Amino acid sequence: MSLSNWTLSQIWIEDSRPEEIAEPWVTVVIGIFMILTSAFGIFVNLFVFRRFVSKNMTSFYIMCSSKTISNSMILFCYLIFNGPVSVMRRYYGPEMMNMLLNQMAAYGVYVQGPMTQVCISFNRFLIIYFATLAKRKNGRKATFMALSICWLISLFVTVAGIPGNCTNIYNYDILTWDNLDPCVDTLADLVMYWIGVLAVISNTFNVVVAIKLIVSATKPHMDSVASKRRRRTSRRLFLQSCFQDWIYLLDTINSMFIYTWLDKIIWQFFFTIFSNLFVHVMDGCIMLFFNYEKKKSILMLPKKKECTFINVTF
Repeated sequence: MSLSNWTLSQIWIEDSRPEEIAEPWVTVVIGIFMILTSAFGIFVNLFVFRRFVSKNMTSFYIMCSSKTISNSMILFCYLIFNGPVSVMRRYYGPEMMNMLLNQMAAYGVYVQGPMTQVCISFNRFLIIYFATLAKRKNGRKATFMALSICWLISLFVTVAGIPGNCTNIYNYDILTWDNLDPCVDTLADLVMYWIGVLAVISNTFNVVVAIKLIVSATKPHMDSVASKRRRRTSRRLFLQSCFQDWIYLLDTINSMFIYTWLDKIIWQFFFTIFSNLFVHVMDGCIMLFFNYEKKKSILMLPKKKECTFINVTF
């Protein structure tokens, strides 16, 4: 089943839209790639989610858990729709399914990531500069309130354009998104500039935190082991926040500017669909890398006639 005649008639042809159609084997290979990559990304994000919820759920881990959910939702769109229709070279289900899933992936649920990232960067800022304030008991309540606002904005962006056909659809013939109306460009610009503003805010917090960490590192310390461990944790989570900011900023640049440089199918696939897919896989991998805890084993070493137990970290 191909796109309906009505949908084809509604597609707005942009200047940068590829003129040729992808070869069948290219479509199938890329479809398999999307299925495998999205499945791997979902596995990583759900694994990270499981690790976070098993911890003491601080505000930081609550926000990271929310990101694993939004990442998995977007990757799920590729796993159940964009990947399979590329492999089969035919669409299934109502066309509204195509519109809704790809509106989520391109705009709606997508903005959840950068908004949550601002919350994470602000959390790092509070922890570093106002540790006493950040440890108040109402911290979780404020975190859930902030995340609720982020999810409501995400829902609004998802459904706002659907009644007026201001949506994206995935077109396997060109391996990227097609627009059903010129208003999609307006929506895309608003979303991408909003993400740009969020990136500036988030990275501003990161720079301020970096200054504090650098100044703190240059001062002599007579701290306890626990205090040194807290400083190492602060540096680690700061780096996590920075890397997560940068991959979203890179994807924004790809989808706003770089993809328009050439009208070749593979070029546009890599700087639209692949970039969108890759950022949510990498986001999960970054959270896994910076929060991976090596297991401790217990070795029994003989000492004279007694057995002494020591903890050794591998």
